[in-house]
Amino acid sequence: MTKTTLVAEIISFVLSPLTLLAPVPFFLVYEQTNSLSSSAIWSIISIVFILIFFLIILAGIKIGVFSDLNISKREQRPLLFTMAMILTLIYLATLFLLRAPQDLLIGTTAIIFGLVVIGAVNIFTKVSGHLTVLSAFVTFVIIAEGWRALIMLILIPMLIWARIKTKNHTLIQTILGTILGSAIIITIYVIFKYIIGHV
Repeated sequence: MTKTTLVAEIISFVLSPLTLLAPVPFFLVYEQTNSLSSSAIWSIISIVFILIFFLIILAGIKIGVFSDLNISKREQRPLLFTMAMILTLIYLATLFLLRAPQDLLIGTTAIIFGLVVIGAVNIFTKVSGHLTVLSAFVTFVIIAEGWRALIMLILIPMLIWARIKTKNHTLIQTILGTILGSAIIITIYVIFKYIIGHV
């Protein structure tokens, strides 16, 4: 493995969907409550579900259902999305039962919507899940924090380079993922701000 490939692997890991999703619950709850303790509690609950999903992927690799952590083969992805959807619905039910803050419920709804969209797109072509989640994350932070967060846009070309360098995706697949992630968050934002009137 060359040094540039190693750097690309590190970038892919640091900006992977599971890594990026971990801090989101803390951010969502803190934005709504300004409570560090409440944010920490909901983050821990959320991280438990993320770890469960990671363990499911590892088990899938061990029994041969998945080829690798990236689920590189497109034909394996419908199963991944189905499992993610089931786990996310269980997570959402848990949030309802424990009376989670509304912003966290909205964020989880956005994830479910995103899984449906990505699953549908995956039927026709392979799309970068890494870029979908990263662009969704960056778009969300920019909407929430304004121009101060624009610096985060630099993460997108970095990850595009990394995913192409590690030969996990083509340029078209990364661009499609980027557009998809931003479109999902903007759609959810418009629905909740202008139709439901929550944001």
